[in-house]
Amino acid sequence: MSMRSLLSSRPGPPVLTALAALAVACWGLTAPSFWRDEAVTADLTGRTVPQLLRVLGEIDAVHGFYYLLMWPVTTVFGVSELTLRLPSALAAAAAAGLTTALGRRLGSTRLGVTAGLLVALSPFLSRYAQEARQYTLVAALAVLATWLLVRAEDRRGWAWYAVAVVLLGYTHLFALLLLPAHVIARRDALRPWAVATGAALVPVAGLAVFAQTQRYQVSWIEPVTAKGMLRLAQALGWGPFLAVPAVLLLALALWRYRPAAPLLRVALPWLVLPPVLLVGVSLAGSPYYVQRYLLFCVPAAALLVAAGLETLPWKLAVPLVVAAAAATVPVHLDQRRQDGRVDDLRALAGIVAEHKRPGDALLFTDIRMRPALSVYPGAYRGLDDVMRRATPVASGDLKGREISRTRYAEALAGADRVWLLHNRVPFLPGSDWTAGSKRRVLREAGFEKTRSWRYKGGQIMLYERVPDAGDTADALPKHAVRTDLAG
Repeated sequence: MSMRSLLSSRPGPPVLTALAALAVACWGLTAPSFWRDEAVTADLTGRTVPQLLRVLGEIDAVHGFYYLLMWPVTTVFGVSELTLRLPSALAAAAAAGLTTALGRRLGSTRLGVTAGLLVALSPFLSRYAQEARQYTLVAALAVLATWLLVRAEDRRGWAWYAVAVVLLGYTHLFALLLLPAHVIARRDALRPWAVATGAALVPVAGLAVFAQTQRYQVSWIEPVTAKGMLRLAQALGWGPFLAVPAVLLLALALWRYRPAAPLLRVALPWLVLPPVLLVGVSLAGSPYYVQRYLLFCVPAAALLVAAGLETLPWKLAVPLVVAAAAATVPVHLDQRRQDGRVDDLRALAGIVAEHKRPGDALLFTDIRMRPALSVYPGAYRGLDDVMRRATPVASGDLKGREISRTRYAEALAGADRVWLLHNRVPFLPGSDWTAGSKRRVLREAGFEKTRSWRYKGGQIMLYERVPDAGDTADALPKHAVRTDLAG
């Protein structure tokens, strides 16, 4: 099939842009290390469904739908960068293909293909297409819901739209900030829209109410800053080098299209209202703004920039898109470094695997990092998590339970070497509240720090017991020391 016949067919353009997005997402898919959020995905989806549901009753309920979707993936294919991230890459491909279908309906095939390719090239989208979290799935569902919205004419069409809204809300509650934009897009059908949306919000409301009991989960979010707004503009504009050209092309689209044109009525509120609402709520009350929560606005930006490019002749528009693709390469390459995430858990695992010995003990200054053991588990095999009183599975959470501070020395009695993992999260209050006690008891128990390694996101230190010829306990076997201390 020739390119011309492919573009003229109904499924051809969406398939073409979806494949382009999949190729970009799969480029270096396994290169970046897992980081702490992906470790949580690996941990929770590696449990049984009843165990997972127990955790969701205490924490992460807003991500529960995603974990349930990922559960069969890890059950069948196991945990690796490829298996955990490929669903996100496929969701990014779906977002690009659906953007093409939407653009074609709102404008032309050329506009749809250009918008789909711009979605595929977006470093913002590509970053989360290579992460075992739900944000590209949110983007795909946002485009699907919008596509169903503009197509809805009868009861069946509005029912499918309602289903998409339910899925969108269950995937991420903040994605429902798209709904005010949908009001503007279909102000010609307010009554059926209200009925469909009202029906969709009934099941989602249960999750929203329950999520309020876990509000402490977003206590780490920092206040909105001007620098954060600039970073969002750059992310939605294909990186720092292309943000200004993207704004100029968007302005060109606004100049060319009438305000009532379907494209502007759909895409402009979609691009503007969710960020304004999220930032406004964050400024007026508790901070909720996080850049990745607005990833679903990328397709709207792509549609508007594609509309600007459509005003230009082919001979100018094609080189501009090619130049834009080339300009995004440095950002893509930077994202695909092993340490391209907040922390480099692969480097941590490599250090431990190279230097560990059987029977070594392992301590955490922040027990919230215990899910890190779920990725690259071979590196930690044989280590004794000596201060753990109950596993995370047994305690029904992500951290497990630790012994009291009064028993720290007892727990270390049988160890000669101790790994102290210090992965303090600066923006989480109390993330290293046991660090001082654990370092102090190591010194008091006769341990000295002999090696220290830094990796992106933290530090791991090796402590070894200093021989003391005058200490008769050192001459006893390890099991005898533990028995004696246990009374």
